[in-house]
Amino acid sequence: MAWKPPINRQKNGNFLDDQRFYRLLSEKCNFIGEDVSLVFYAGMVEVVRQELARHGVARLPHLGDFALVEQKSRPAWVGKIHARIGPRDVLKFYPKEKLRRYFGKRQGNPIVLRVLDSR
Repeated sequence: MAWKPPINRQKNGNFLDDQRFYRLLSEKCNFIGEDVSLVFYAGMVEVVRQELARHGVARLPHLGDFALVEQKSRPAWVGKIHARIGPRDVLKFYPKEKLRRYFGKRQGNPIVLRVLDSR
């Protein structure tokens, strides 16, 4: 069975839809207008795409890096056949350390559920 992300996209209505996303983006940019924010966002996505195509890495200031990383060849189901597929490039995001620390602090200290036997 294929891996599914832990997000139920159909039932959860709390996700940003396109219209609300561009409205919030225009508010954060001092009300530049939703159409201008759409053009700005599309331009940013195009710059990231070009950098990934040229260099394999796109650095976003204050956020992190998008990188194309080669995934090793591995066994997989191709239809009803269990086969070995070749290496593929997958898109990964590596957040900046400051961003990782911020979201790590929001979770609080780790909770010990069980102490493992050291034998």
